[in-house]
Amino acid sequence: MAAAKGPAPGEQLRTLAATLAGPKLPRGAVLRGEERWFRESAIRACIAAAEKVGLEVVRHDAKDPDFDLRAAISDLTEAPMFSSARCVVVRNAATLLKKEGDAPSPLLEAATRFFAGSSPPGMLVIDAEGLRADNAVVKKATAAGAPVLDLRRLYDQPPPWERGGDLRRTELVLWLQARAKERGIGLNPDESLYVCAATGNDLAALDSALSRLVGRGKESVRSLVAWEAGTAPWDVAEQIVRGDAARGVAGIETLLRGGFSKGGEREIDPGALFAMLFGSLRNKARDGLAGARAVARDEDPLSAYSGPPFGRDDFAARATARRDTDWELLLEDLTAIERKSRQGKESGGDVDANDLIAFTLRWRVEKRAAGR
Repeated sequence: MAAAKGPAPGEQLRTLAATLAGPKLPRGAVLRGEERWFRESAIRACIAAAEKVGLEVVRHDAKDPDFDLRAAISDLTEAPMFSSARCVVVRNAATLLKKEGDAPSPLLEAATRFFAGSSPPGMLVIDAEGLRADNAVVKKATAAGAPVLDLRRLYDQPPPWERGGDLRRTELVLWLQARAKERGIGLNPDESLYVCAATGNDLAALDSALSRLVGRGKESVRSLVAWEAGTAPWDVAEQIVRGDAARGVAGIETLLRGGFSKGGEREIDPGALFAMLFGSLRNKARDGLAGARAVARDEDPLSAYSGPPFGRDDFAARATARRDTDWELLLEDLTAIERKSRQGKESGGDVDANDLIAFTLRWRVEKRAAGR
């Protein structure tokens, strides 16, 4: 997990609230980032502030079948008829804010002019999940003093420098605990961790899961919150080969119970999931061996790396997770399990979750003491 860049989403929302409570509303706000829960929270705050001072609120959604681009542009360029100013909210606007060749798109041109000027009066709230930080509308909004928020997903794993850290102290679990307390729902750290693991990193889905716990009495959390989350096979493989047994075992359970979603479809067939997981384990273990051999030669482990730039940190972490001789033995063990998985039950084959969990535990790397 990469280190956080800039303030956390919650801090950005608090700063936005303080700005909206000021003596003068900002010219608008640009809401980037992949966590829709936070973006919707920011939109509601902007609308509430606009309504408080009497602005007319108009809403447009690029994903709405009835979306009218000309109407949205008109709201940004023409004065309102029935109020002194308006608040224009444009949801899902990222694709409409790109250039068309060398020229700005119609919405991009209208939005940048709105932020650059003062007419018509009012404010513009842009919701654009994948909007680039160097987009012209971001630059114009910043220059106008309008808040630009980058509302990422909350981290569901401890940072790399806290290997083996307490999963109950991750951003996601702490958010869920705070949200449960806000809603008057009793939830201890272990129960919060289960709900996050079972539901996945989606704040709206987590809030919905909390609704099932209202007034639960003596019923257990596990009986009320079904396991729905999935994970990526390569993420599970990464934890296993690095020797993080706790996360590796949890990842195996999550993968086999929730499957793997890609392209809008969910793969839940155990055979297909095992095949993807074995392939990823094999590739990552070979990388680990190559990097560890470089370390054994007193060379930079990255001298053995030939993959894309974004994979360098993971490669280096694998290379130093264990000695080259241990990597060789791990690969031999993995090959034996994979060979067994290709045999039928009548031949003594048929690998299941227990085999993978046993493999994970055999090749766990004990956490070093903090002072070493």
